[in-house]
Amino acid sequence: MQAVDFLTQATKEVLQDGIKANRLLTGKKVVVIGGGDTGNDCIATAVRQGAAEIQQLEITRQPPKERPASNPWPRWPMVAKTGYGQQEAQEVLGQPLTAYETTAISFSGKSGQVTKMTTSKARLFKPVVGTEHDQPVDLVLLAMGFAGPQQTVLDAFRVTKINNDYSTNEESVFVAGDTRRSPSLVIWGIYEGRMAAEQVARSCEVRL
Repeated sequence: MQAVDFLTQATKEVLQDGIKANRLLTGKKVVVIGGGDTGNDCIATAVRQGAAEIQQLEITRQPPKERPASNPWPRWPMVAKTGYGQQEAQEVLGQPLTAYETTAISFSGKSGQVTKMTTSKARLFKPVVGTEHDQPVDLVLLAMGFAGPQQTVLDAFRVTKINNDYSTNEESVFVAGDTRRSPSLVIWGIYEGRMAAEQVARSCEVRL
């Protein structure tokens, strides 16, 4: 289930049923794929709905405790942190929560209900052959973040160079936000989207 859909549904259920909604996942095994803020919200919600087990998968390495020089402000701080949802899960369930450098590679089940997930260790965002592991699961929440455009997307638009003014080597292709500057704060995405739109407008005026 997509994380946003799960959180939206959970909010509606609380508004409708009040405290009764807090036991919807009683006894269930929940896996949250993604280590960002949305994943953190999913963990907290699963805890409050009574999940028996919660595991979080993060495909990247465990970040350092202190911000490295290569990750200056205003880029998103790539440092280890414990979100409120993770704190709640550790307090209520008392179990290890986040598995770093781990990814899901397959799911199986019946009648539209997932019952098993296969994971593996990951290096450079790719599964490591020979590290596969099967585990039972009742609910998988997809809360993956954005780590930049896949090379296949850039190749599809024949983009080989991204310029500071949001243009590229392709006259009709412009980029902004995480695609241009790597993962960062949403305010940068908003700002760069507007700047890129202005560049597109200027480009159209020049052509006319």
